[in-house]
Formats: sequence, structure tokens, C-alpha cells
Amino acid sequence: MKKIFFLIISILSFQTLSLADNIRYFQIEGMKIGDSALDYFSESQLEDNEQGWHNYSYNEYSTSYMPGKGVYNWFLVSYKNDDSNFIIEGLVGGLEKKNYDNKECNKKLDVVALNISELYKNTAQEEKKSYKLTADASRTYPFAGKSSVTSLSFNFLDGAKIILACYNMDKEAKQNESLLKSVLKQKDSFRIDVRSSAFVNYLKKK
Repeated sequence: MKKIFFLIISILSFQTLSLADNIRYFQIEGMKIGDSALDYFSESQLEDNEQGWHNYSYNEYSTSYMPGKGVYNWFLVSYKNDDSNFIIEGLVGGLEKKNYDNKECNKKLDVVALNISELYKNTAQEEKKSYKLTADASRTYPFAGKSSVTSLSFNFLDGAKIILACYNMDKEAKQNESLLKSVLKQKDSFRIDVRSSAFVNYLKKK
């Protein structure tokens, strides 16, 4: 795990301060907001792995659950439904670990947050917060039961966001209480969530 987070920090360190005000230069394993998802995955892969949890109220965006290809175990790639180029508007990288100690995950979150704050000096950093995910949360995010989240956000001047989070999944949730039980096997995870200003505004409508 130390090697994994060293890689994350190393990736962040390669980005220069002159680019730090634009979220489009923030990379997760080479992928970034504004890229075409077709540069990394085939159209059939994206369509076959669409989850649809952002589409309960509005039919504007789709999100595909894609396998990791290096540091991360999986990605969530979000794009507009009518975009034939599959331009990435939202990107989440997830690092999974069964029974991930919450203190350990939070320590890692703080380390990555420090690197981001030094790199993106013109962003507004929100206070770290913790909350429970109830069944209603599954209409916006694919988590329910008694799972909990600790998160910290960085807000860009144009409205874009980077969110760091530790997810502690409810291991006793019944099959119908968690939309991702069969996908993520109820594993705990550390996540980096990058959102364009357009995607942030879309989620606010919900």
C-alpha cells in the first residue's frame, strides 16, 4: 500500500504549478477531464459497463465502471449521453482493500490532500467531513446500507472539483441494500474523484 500511495504522490508531483489552476491537467493514470474515453477504452467496453446511477432524474450523463490498469483497482468514467466522442466529464479512481482500517485510510487521504493543496494553491479546500450513506444515497451514488464516508474537497475557481474520500462499506448489507455489492464485493476503498464544472452543476440539480 505504501508503494501505491508513493505512486499517487509521484503522479501529482509531475504536474507543474503553472498548470495548477486548470483541472484539465490533473491526471489519474494518464486520464484527465476533457480527454476522450475512447483513447483508453473501446466504445463497446464503455457501453457494456454503463451503470446509470446518475440518470435517475435527468438523462444527461452516463457512468461506466471500468477495470483498473495500474495503480487503481477500478475507474468510474462519466460522460454526456449524446456525446459520440465520450469526453470525460467525471473520473474516479478507486483503491480497494478489504477491512481497510479507517485511520490508515484517513492518514493516506491527508498525505494526498497536502500534495494537492501545494500543487493547486488557488483552490478552496473544504473541511474534512464524515457521514453515513443511507438507502436514499443510492439514487445519486451507488452505495447504501450503513456504509460511511470521510471526504475532503478542493473547489476550483471555475466550479470544478477534486474530492478525496475514504469509503467504509457495510459488510452486513443485504443484497437489496447495496447496488454495488456484486461489483465491489463490499470492500473499503480510497478514492480520488475529479469533476468538471459542468458535471458538478449537473449533480447539483439532483
